[in-house]
Amino acid sequence: MTAELTGTPDEHRWALRDHRVTQLVVDLRSFRLQTWTLEASAEIRLAAPFTYWEPDGLERRLNLEEPEQLSPLLSLLGRSIDTLRITRRGQLTIRFGDGSSIGVEPHPRVEAWEIQGGGALEGLGYLCQPGGGTPWQTAE
Repeated sequence: MTAELTGTPDEHRWALRDHRVTQLVVDLRSFRLQTWTLEASAEIRLAAPFTYWEPDGLERRLNLEEPEQLSPLLSLLGRSIDTLRITRRGQLTIRFGDGSSIGVEPHPRVEAWEIQGGGALEGLGYLCQPGGGTPWQTAE
């Protein structure tokens, strides 16, 4: 498992290799994707409405307050996570190996999403604060 970060002042892009969705978790306030191996792990937590683009391009706007809407995401189990794109404004795009993707925008009142990595992905740590803004630590 490898991961490569390409960063600019406005965007961080992680290219992931051999990272597959190993677990999906739905609770009353969030949807989580997890990837886990003996070498590395990552958890992506979504806590605001988001957009899911299926491999054929069909767009679905999903709301966590209506968990039955999340059923199309079951097909992500076992799929590779190819890239994570995080912008300075607080947008997150997750691209999967089958051509599908998830896009999350900042939310005015909640932390819209969070990413935490462990092991070989220890440097993978982001949080989208309410209202957006830079989701990574800066020395500025």
